[in-house]
Amino acid sequence: MNNKMLMAGMLCALSGVVAAQEPKEKEEKWYQYDHLYFQFGTYVHYNSSPDHKGNNLFGSLEAQKSNNWLYGLALFDNSFGQFSQYLYGGYQWQFPDKYRNFHFKLTAGIIHGYKEPWDDKIPFNSKNGWAPGLIPGFGYKKNGWGGDIIFLGNSALLFTIGKDFDFQ
Repeated sequence: MNNKMLMAGMLCALSGVVAAQEPKEKEEKWYQYDHLYFQFGTYVHYNSSPDHKGNNLFGSLEAQKSNNWLYGLALFDNSFGQFSQYLYGGYQWQFPDKYRNFHFKLTAGIIHGYKEPWDDKIPFNSKNGWAPGLIPGFGYKKNGWGGDIIFLGNSALLFTIGKDFDFQ
């Protein structure tokens, strides 16, 4: 038991030394951002159903930070015609070198709007329509314009186009 505690203490100390040697970046508050990114799009189901009556439209506004973190709000009608929202945070990984305009994005947040009788259509949904969300996507952005393919679980693909806006 003591050896495990000693090893854990040594790992913590080592990680502190490594962190202290990393160059310090400009300190940003959580609410500060580099630019806003507005995107809109439509989604396509893997399998159609007569229950699908939403208009398949999507819009979101993201605050993107210079360190690739982001947060945002998406508004859409879900597949069953219910107004829904996704409040999220996430991270965007840029591809290296000649593929630097490509990115992989992963967001996590809270989804609201899938209510009875469709409350069982997303995992861990409450009867009030609240559920956690984890949504990956792949995209391309150049000169402030972007496009993404976003994977909506085993239900659909979301295709978006977007534009950066710098109000600062």
